[in-house]
Amino acid sequence: MFARHLRPESQALVRALRQRGRQVWPLRRRGANLGYAVEVHRTFPSLPQAQRTWRAGAPVFLPGVLGEAPTRHAAAIGNSLRMFDRLRRGGRFVDALERRLQDDVDLEYAGSTIDKNDSREIERVFVDAKPGGKLVAKDLWAMLAWIANDESDLSMRIRFSAGLERIEEWMQATDLTAGWVDQFAGRAFPECAAIMACDRLRTILDHLIGKPHRLSERILYNNAPDGGAVFHHDAEPGQIGVCFNQLEGHTAWLTLPKRRLAHLLVRTGFCRDQRAAMAALDDSDDKKLWTRLNRDAGFTAWLAAHGALFVLGAGDSILLPSHSIDDVAWHSVLALGEKPSLAHSYGLFPRQPDYPLAADPHLQ
Repeated sequence: MFARHLRPESQALVRALRQRGRQVWPLRRRGANLGYAVEVHRTFPSLPQAQRTWRAGAPVFLPGVLGEAPTRHAAAIGNSLRMFDRLRRGGRFVDALERRLQDDVDLEYAGSTIDKNDSREIERVFVDAKPGGKLVAKDLWAMLAWIANDESDLSMRIRFSAGLERIEEWMQATDLTAGWVDQFAGRAFPECAAIMACDRLRTILDHLIGKPHRLSERILYNNAPDGGAVFHHDAEPGQIGVCFNQLEGHTAWLTLPKRRLAHLLVRTGFCRDQRAAMAALDDSDDKKLWTRLNRDAGFTAWLAAHGALFVLGAGDSILLPSHSIDDVAWHSVLALGEKPSLAHSYGLFPRQPDYPLAADPHLQ
């Protein structure tokens, strides 16, 4: 157990713990009061332990794995936090990227759009990669969006990708294109180096994945108080998993393998058996299940009691394997604290020979 859960009615215990200097975090998201999280321990796994956990489709928590990187990149992290604050007040994303890339000779602005049919999308900015004036990858984009369809949640994210999103063209993109998307992210947001150049983290990923891979489809998260993401999974075709890295502030995570989540739904009487529970998790229209997963403090307590609650602070990472649609780490995120935080989430993919080495300092 990495964090202990306290029920919403435990205010007296919360006060007592805080008087003794313990950090106790309210677990709230968009009007749902799910109790409190108390950090219990931050044990770093051995490589064999991490590998067993990864193979089981369970989250691998790596407390402090980034070391002093958040401090070394504090200026870039602070710039990004201030940028999100300006964007939240109505600033133009294209202007922010133009300032960040104004001296870049390889990336050429190709336009910006606003999708009126997507209530969460705020602005999408396109660039083409033209090193030496030669077009090598086009329609690379960064999309600024709200995390939720709820005006009370001011959480934002920026996703980097390429091609037509509505037909998921990024899944067919070459590794050359993916590499230039990754360079777009790294040049626009230099704090990417806190993750990409972290030898300890990269060595663990090399060990767990066991084959050439890349960290792509990058997303920057600016989770605001009482915000975050509801339960979901990232089992996308060709994706090995996700590497989430906290750079500033804190987030709470409820995460566990899909099969174990289904087992707990049976144990708590929500489903009659494992097969029904697995089928329910595949039904995105099941409103009762959505409520149980995301707004039920009692079920949150069950999850925490079975080791599914983690508190991430600056320098922590958590790895979420995606072996298949049924062997995948489901997860839910809650913003902690009184200020928006900053985190980077990178998808893990097999790497092909045409992936540009310049996109990854670990390969260089």
